[in-house]
Amino acid sequence: MSAPATSSGPEITVEIDALAPGGDAVGRQRDPETAPTAADGRATFVPLAAPGERVRARVVRAKERVAWAELVAVERPGPARVAPPCPIFGACGGCQWQHVGGEAQRAAKKAIVERALGAGGPVDVGEVVAASAPFGYRDRAKLTVGPGGTLGFHGRRSHDVVDAQACLLFGPELARALPALRALARGLPAGTELDVQAGAEGVHLNVSHTDATGAGHAKREIDRLNAAGIVGLALAGKPTLGAAAVNASEEGGAALPVPAGAFAQVGRAANAVLVKTVMAAVGPSPGVVLELYAGSGNFTRHLVGVATAVHASDAEPAAVERGKSAVPGAAWALRPQAVAADTVVLDPPREGADGPSLTAALRASRRVVYVSCDPQTLARDARRLEAAGLKLAAAVALDLMPQTFHVEVVATFDRGGR
Repeated sequence: MSAPATSSGPEITVEIDALAPGGDAVGRQRDPETAPTAADGRATFVPLAAPGERVRARVVRAKERVAWAELVAVERPGPARVAPPCPIFGACGGCQWQHVGGEAQRAAKKAIVERALGAGGPVDVGEVVAASAPFGYRDRAKLTVGPGGTLGFHGRRSHDVVDAQACLLFGPELARALPALRALARGLPAGTELDVQAGAEGVHLNVSHTDATGAGHAKREIDRLNAAGIVGLALAGKPTLGAAAVNASEEGGAALPVPAGAFAQVGRAANAVLVKTVMAAVGPSPGVVLELYAGSGNFTRHLVGVATAVHASDAEPAAVERGKSAVPGAAWALRPQAVAADTVVLDPPREGADGPSLTAALRASRRVVYVSCDPQTLARDARRLEAAGLKLAAAVALDLMPQTFHVEVVATFDRGGR
């Protein structure tokens, strides 16, 4: 087994121990044929390797105690290795772990979460919940037009566009729309971005980072796009033709209108599991709820049914306006509201909670339910919460995005908890 290496650095042997946050595998440099050297035993990150393997890799960057390398060959395959089904896996940056079986992926995510949250003592998150099918789960995506009208995703560790004639992660609506999107791309300048969001009515499309010629071309293509299930077109986020948004709600849930390019969970089936997990953590009688980073109202729709009152906020004005329309029973604002909250629910971006939001969360009288897409920033914010007397009571890890390193965590912090 081999993969192209892209550096003229030295070749090394690495015994792979685990999968690491960010998607690389990590192990230790070993050279069984020579005496130990200064670099022997150095931690080394190698993308596309799998746990339990011995690999040859070429160093691209190194420090005294850590190095980064590109895979040259797998000398001893590990038990978790599988044949990746996508022909552009490894070149495309969308997936990192297609070469690793699902059970091993979830085991790695469990270890990553527990290690991040375990600074103050051992943490057991239980089994990672398989919230999505292994493939075909994506309802939203961002594609980029490449040179010559190709369409695809940015390459692994590159801004180059890898042409994607298909994507195995796409759900049925996006898969149906992709040929029409590729036809559209042939008339658009390189660098144009196509955001797509599938919902109950079909697919919404947002065309951004294009010029006037590209915008005109997109409008002229609307009939072809409609025939492929695309029901609305926006240009640089401004509704232009057809539907202004699609209902991205989970099956059976209250309506959640979301346009392409706005934040929504990766898929409706995964979102159903996430919502259920969050509401279980909130509990049946959460009192007054302060919701931070509420987006368009994904959790708000459900919180208003159990809370005494819900005060929801988000820094994006368009999201707040959608939230007001979708969940008028909540009080909406653009910044955290100064209310005496019993329960705080927050779902920050990957960089974690900002200062004002975290300060507001610290004032919860009973409980904080923190929804995180990055265990490292969750761990950082957890230290602040625990210092304020909110102790980690439970954490549930959800695998919303198989074949990638991403993991969602719903962490519950109780006032005076353990």
